[in-house]
Amino acid sequence: MLELLKIIHFLALAVGVGIGAANMVLGLRAAKAEGPAIGALRQAQGALGRVAFGAIVLLWASGIWLWAGYNNATSDPLFLAKIGFVVILTGLSIDLNLRGLRAAKGGTPMDPAYAKRAGMLMALMSFSIISVAVIYFTPG
Repeated sequence: MLELLKIIHFLALAVGVGIGAANMVLGLRAAKAEGPAIGALRQAQGALGRVAFGAIVLLWASGIWLWAGYNNATSDPLFLAKIGFVVILTGLSIDLNLRGLRAAKGGTPMDPAYAKRAGMLMALMSFSIISVAVIYFTPG
C-alpha cells in the first residue's frame, strides 16, 4: 500500500510542479501579449491553477497517509523543514488561486509583478521540498 501511496504522491508532485512551470510561461507570454490573447492566456492560467491546487490537496492527503506509515518522522529537523516548505507552497497556491478568482469575477486584475514573485517563490519552494525529501528519505 505504501508503494501505491508513493506513486500517487510523486504523480501529484509532478502535476503541481509541471503546472507551476507552465503557468510561469503563460504569465510571461500574457505580459507580452495584446488584445484578446491576454484574456485567453489568463483563463488558461486560472484553469491550470485550479488543477494544480487539486494536485496539492492530493499531495497533502497522500503525504499525511505516508507519514502515518513511516511513524514519528516529525522529530527530524529535515522532515520539519520539508513540511515548512510545503506549508509555504500551499499558502502561496491558495493566495494566487483566490486572487485569480477575484480577477476572473471582474475585480481588479492580479498584479503581474506579484504573480511573478509568487511564481518564482513557488518554484524555489518546490525545488526545496524535493531536495530535502530526497536527502531525508535516502537510506544511509
